[in-house]
Amino acid sequence: MEETVITAHPDDAGRAEALAFIVACQQDPATSTAYLGEDPTGIEAELEGLDRPWLSGWRAVLTGGQSGGEIIAACTVDWDAEPSMAWIHGPWGTPGAVDRHGHALLAAIDRQVPAEITHLEVCGHVANTALASLADRLGWTATEVNFALVAPAARARACTLPDAGPAPGVRLRRMVPADVGPVEPLHAAEFGAAYATAAQLASAYHTVVAEDGDGTLLGYAAGTLQDDGSAYVDFTAVDPAVRRRGLGRRLVVELVRVLLEAGRPELVHLTVRESRAAAHALYLSLGMRQDAALRGYRGARPVTAPVS
Repeated sequence: MEETVITAHPDDAGRAEALAFIVACQQDPATSTAYLGEDPTGIEAELEGLDRPWLSGWRAVLTGGQSGGEIIAACTVDWDAEPSMAWIHGPWGTPGAVDRHGHALLAAIDRQVPAEITHLEVCGHVANTALASLADRLGWTATEVNFALVAPAARARACTLPDAGPAPGVRLRRMVPADVGPVEPLHAAEFGAAYATAAQLASAYHTVVAEDGDGTLLGYAAGTLQDDGSAYVDFTAVDPAVRRRGLGRRLVVELVRVLLEAGRPELVHLTVRESRAAAHALYLSLGMRQDAALRGYRGARPVTAPVS
């Protein structure tokens, strides 16, 4: 059976087929990738909410050569000039299909990303061994495992009630542009080349900061309301000098309260690195449950031929 076509975005008739293919892959850890979840309605909402129209970025391998046919493997892409990163959604497909066509798909994605974007990233469930193998052959760097946690909004709301006030001498407030400078070194030290800069935390996120009586920044927590309606705690960091005093918990609790007031999410999500055992324990103590284990893979452009 011929499997040679890498096609651009589908027409209206092919959109439903593309969505069905993505949903089927997302519902199996062995073929799922990060960012979109597994609920069909949520997947569609997240795709439609990308900064770049997902259909225009769609690249797929089909059976049947130029005549088209069944989708074998596919991906799409989104990017941001700050921090000069493109996030590849996919490649989706069976492990065999990703082994055969993953490199060609990533190369096709690379060709449509603007020249000023310096890095590409994929991310998937740790059970997605085909994705890990593809990234390894391309020489991409693997990130630390991140645990995805989730809690129903009602459970998260209950955790904001008993002890939502700050510790003595600490003030919690919303981040303002003047906080970008103090937040930046803490954000960089904790998250490195993350998918959002400190400036974006002030402009595009719901962010709360903690400061002492002298106005010194002690920590922050930032989150978003996602296109599928869920709340997401994206970043939390506390100055090492004031850790183990309950400040991380206070920041997360306050951020969740802010997110619940800003929308009506049914679920609250977050991810935490495997090495952050204390933070992991904190989130579990707030009623969250572990939902998945994820690993990202990042490479500099252009996409090169895989190493045999």
